[in-house]
Amino acid sequence: MHVLTLLDVNILLHVIAAFCLFPVGRTLKAGRAVWFWVSSNLINAAGMLIVLTPHANRPIPAFSLIGNLLLDWGTMLAYVGILSFLDRPRRTLWLLLPAAALSCAKIGLFLGVGLNLPINVILGCGCRFLLAMGCAWLLLRHAERDLRIAAWTMAGFNVAWAAVLLTRMGWEALMVLPHGQVVIGDVRDSTTSMGLMLRAGVTFTLTLGYLWMVGQRLQARLIRLAEQDPLTGIANRRVLWEKGERLVARAQQRGGMLAVLMVDIDHFKAINDRWGHGVGDMVITRVAQTIAGVIRATDILGRVGGEEFAVALPDADTATVAAVAERIRQAVADLVVDPQTPLRCTVSVGRATLAPGVDWAALVHAADQALYRAKAGGRNRVEAHLWGEARRDADAETPGLAAAGWI
Repeated sequence: MHVLTLLDVNILLHVIAAFCLFPVGRTLKAGRAVWFWVSSNLINAAGMLIVLTPHANRPIPAFSLIGNLLLDWGTMLAYVGILSFLDRPRRTLWLLLPAAALSCAKIGLFLGVGLNLPINVILGCGCRFLLAMGCAWLLLRHAERDLRIAAWTMAGFNVAWAAVLLTRMGWEALMVLPHGQVVIGDVRDSTTSMGLMLRAGVTFTLTLGYLWMVGQRLQARLIRLAEQDPLTGIANRRVLWEKGERLVARAQQRGGMLAVLMVDIDHFKAINDRWGHGVGDMVITRVAQTIAGVIRATDILGRVGGEEFAVALPDADTATVAAVAERIRQAVADLVVDPQTPLRCTVSVGRATLAPGVDWAALVHAADQALYRAKAGGRNRVEAHLWGEARRDADAETPGLAAAGWI
């Protein structure tokens, strides 16, 4: 395909890429990274347009230099977009220094000896090689779990593109530069056609990759919003109920153990009335963090609503359930909510262990009834639901806790 036609195709692809990414950044609020990628494509299109405009079989030196510099700078902006997308610190911008040095060396070469397109190609490919490898490293090492499929695919593509650039550098250095017979940019040069064809594929693939990564992040964000309580970040009621029903079904089928704790912050209305709802939200968050820090790794914590939480404890015998409930009560009692204020809080806990023929709703209701007894019994205590057994039997199971008055 003719070089000038390939330049037109590349310009069109960069403009289309920018227009595809623009609404993503504007309507989906996907972050600053998208704006870097939009700018990168527009600068790349401008660079190729500058190279193309005066073209008549051979490039005009000043236009060729400016156009190729813009292509380098567009690639740098794409790299900055990856940094921004992955939320990397500013110190990781250091790779731009050697890349910019290679790019700016073209200016020194032009001022010293005039336009030497083979050397310009080597310098430009070196600049883009560094940035492609840098993008691959960032995507492999720093993409969050939800992005790994898209990010690692993009990393592999960047490595492949870096290999192409390295090959082009070797070709120019070994086959073109020593002979000085071909002016790179001449429409008769087959490597220019090949390079532009590959670049068109790169532009298309990068655009798809950017959109894929943005889509993966937005999907993960929507899933988190659907599954997490927005204030505390723990599971919401819907997710806890779905998991609880599955745990009950598994325990009933396999004869396993399951328990539920219902935890409620004591005198929470008084906290809101005295300190305000902002402090009340802080109390809820700190209590949730405290509970999460003392339960087992296999336990499931969720916010039921308001100041009430529930904990599902799979494969936990009665002694373990009692011990976890007491740890929660004690940890919250010891919690310093805000070092600047005398504010402290406690929780009441109701616990219930799964019995034959009991479903999830009945198990939660049983733990809730035990919680009501803990409230009525003076708060800052743990009460157990007995499923019709005598209370002395429960006291015999956990004599230490019974003696302390927490069951």
